[in-house]
Amino acid sequence: MFKLLIVLFFFTLSGCSHTQKGNALKQVPSPTSLINHDLFNPVPITLEAQIFALPEVEQNAFKTFASQAITKQIRADRIIADYLKFKVDNFSYDGATLTASEVISQNEGNCISLAILTQAYANLIGIETGFSEVASMPVYKQKKQTILISSHFKTKLYAPLEKNKDWLYFMRPGTVIDYFPVKDIVFVGSASYHDLVAKYYANLATEALLKKQFNLSYSLLQKAFEYTPYDPELISLTAILHRRNGDTQSAQRLFAFAYKHNFLSSNLLYNYRFLAQQLGQTALVNELDQALHYNAKTPFDFIQLAEQAISRKQYLTAENILNKLLLNTPYLPEPYFALAKINYLRGDLKTAQNFLQSALDKAEDQQKKGIYQAKLNTLKQFGIGYN
Repeated sequence: MFKLLIVLFFFTLSGCSHTQKGNALKQVPSPTSLINHDLFNPVPITLEAQIFALPEVEQNAFKTFASQAITKQIRADRIIADYLKFKVDNFSYDGATLTASEVISQNEGNCISLAILTQAYANLIGIETGFSEVASMPVYKQKKQTILISSHFKTKLYAPLEKNKDWLYFMRPGTVIDYFPVKDIVFVGSASYHDLVAKYYANLATEALLKKQFNLSYSLLQKAFEYTPYDPELISLTAILHRRNGDTQSAQRLFAFAYKHNFLSSNLLYNYRFLAQQLGQTALVNELDQALHYNAKTPFDFIQLAEQAISRKQYLTAENILNKLLLNTPYLPEPYFALAKINYLRGDLKTAQNFLQSALDKAEDQQKKGIYQAKLNTLKQFGIGYN
């Protein structure tokens, strides 16, 4: 069963000038100029229009639903929300990033897939959208010493503007759709339609990279850069692609470019640090360690810092980070889990069990619950749990 949370809301409208930032970026070369294009062969990929295209049968079904709702004077943003609630009743949450048509035919997908489906319906009846990017610990995957990230999106459906009324909106009504509502997520930032499209291509590029389909990953990243040209996650992923394909120099150039121009994320810094460590660049490693602390924003950034300290046996440093998280975000299970690990490594099994129980109590995600319960059972039975 897929959970869906629909919230009526008022969105604060604000206007600001991005001219200065835009002019500054014009002076910065595109990161795509640093790509070793000779290393790859472009392959066909899904086009933007195809991402949001719906089968004709589904278009007609939605339009019929919308027409009936309009006669009942239901607001257009609510129409989409109500239709989605009906549509995803037996939805299977899956890690795959899919087009709108694929979501309909397979009745599954991840949060990005559902944001794409929502956008497809919004396109049919002309509803404006916005997005919020949120993060949770399960989307941080570490594979072969490379940290990869895939964020969740929430969709904001803006209510249609009142016609023939000279109103000035300071707070515009609308609806927020949260596709996977749990407590253990944190707000990352506002996002746009372009961010959504780029995220679709980036997610597929990540999967292609992990499958060693380097030409496909390259082609998808090239497309993603068209929508978010200076996204740190795209730059990081492109650098990893070069490193995995044997071109360490281009990987270095891409990371150094992002670092120089402050296109940074914790993910990019971790991956840059790993490469610097591989190359024996001790001074750069130390510099990047400082940058990681300085650029940490979300609780999960700090959890990564704590995990790094634990791996170096700097338990007191890790404890200080985690105890602050307990004060600021007591609802997150991960700090308790990390503290359990520290106490286990110190040989304090009773305290480790207590922290594991707290992590289990805080967790909402079933996969997390299963992991925490298994480790707690093992610790109680055999006194081991962090092999």
